[in-house]
Amino acid sequence: MIGRQMGEMAGVPTQVVPPPPSAKLDAAARTKAFDFVWNTINERYYDPKFHGADWRAVGDRYRPLALAAPDDEAFWDVLDRMTGELRDAHTRVESPLRVELRKHEESVTFGFGFVPLDGRLVVTSVFIDSDAWWAGVRSGMRLVAIGEEPAMQAYEKLRAESRFDSTPQSRHQRAVRRLLMGEVGSKMAFTFERADASRFTATLRRQRLRQPPTEIHRVLPSGFGYLRFNEWSIPLIMRAFDGVNELSDTPGIVIDLRGNPGGAALAVNMLLERFYRDRTETGRVITRTGKPVSLFFGAIEIIKLKRVIEGERNAYTGPIVVLLNAQSASASELFAATLQATGRAKVVGQPSCGCLLGFLGYAHVPGGADLAYSEVGFELSNGKHIEGEGVIPDKLVPIDPADLQINRDRVLEEAQALLATAVEGRAGKQ
Repeated sequence: MIGRQMGEMAGVPTQVVPPPPSAKLDAAARTKAFDFVWNTINERYYDPKFHGADWRAVGDRYRPLALAAPDDEAFWDVLDRMTGELRDAHTRVESPLRVELRKHEESVTFGFGFVPLDGRLVVTSVFIDSDAWWAGVRSGMRLVAIGEEPAMQAYEKLRAESRFDSTPQSRHQRAVRRLLMGEVGSKMAFTFERADASRFTATLRRQRLRQPPTEIHRVLPSGFGYLRFNEWSIPLIMRAFDGVNELSDTPGIVIDLRGNPGGAALAVNMLLERFYRDRTETGRVITRTGKPVSLFFGAIEIIKLKRVIEGERNAYTGPIVVLLNAQSASASELFAATLQATGRAKVVGQPSCGCLLGFLGYAHVPGGADLAYSEVGFELSNGKHIEGEGVIPDKLVPIDPADLQINRDRVLEEAQALLATAVEGRAGKQ
């Protein structure tokens, strides 16, 4: 990702503004912030047709709502909902409170995650050492009540109040975020149902959660390699390089990107090089001007229009399977979709987020918020666009509460089965 200050060197006016004022925003400050967000998107959004939205009409509709918002947090929420009219998860307004959380690489959580499944809300993860864990919440349980309200009814309200997004998958994440909104330490009651239909209620507190960059690799008992990392940052990808090198003698590799929300496209390109021996064209980049993204007034191209992998002589050439779920987004989707579209890998799991556009850094909004807006789109070598659709697995493995309850990873099982078939097929051709 390229910082906004670097945009100035590219001949783009800087968008850095003074630090946020400590006082509440008055009408003039709100107007200035609103105009900044609307104008920036109007002038610089990668798609001059704004994904089919009438951007001027959108601004006219949201301006009175923003100026009449009851407090500052509600004001920033209105601006974020305005950007949601583009149906683009990357284009968003983050309030000063959310900016601080991001800068500290933190999030607020009740300690568990869930998804809607067949008309129910099913717990899919529980963070160890959270109130939820110590209250006995476990994956596979059903969430049946939020406070005094039936859980599905409360969830549908949250979803209706959430801004539009790239896909239903990503809008679910917005709904969960609204549930989590509140001061750290504040509490809410939840009722859960176990597999035997018994129920219990737990009062859980909101707490800060920081998930440090993590990379793991190992040889599975099946003999196949396994690589997993939770973000696309250059330091972490350098560690992933070591993992690929150590797994180079395995007959196939599973790359687990479930829950990986993305990161730098440069990191994607760096890792892709490790899996192609020959030069391979992988698609193209879409910009508003139809020109590459450059610095120093066009002197240095930092994002070329044609996406190409040059290839490495020592690249890993064994079969690859990539694991995805609905929380796999952005750079994770670009990596998986590129491998899939070129026939280099199979994808197993659930459809990904469908959130594949690129922004080049945050623009600081007067008043203390940050604006992200998409400046780059991606088209794969097969002509597909992942934004708004997601990467569709070659082998779909739906979430099964019964598997969650016994901690069975059926996605990983299916991936190894695919690798075994691929290895056998290669052996038969020799």
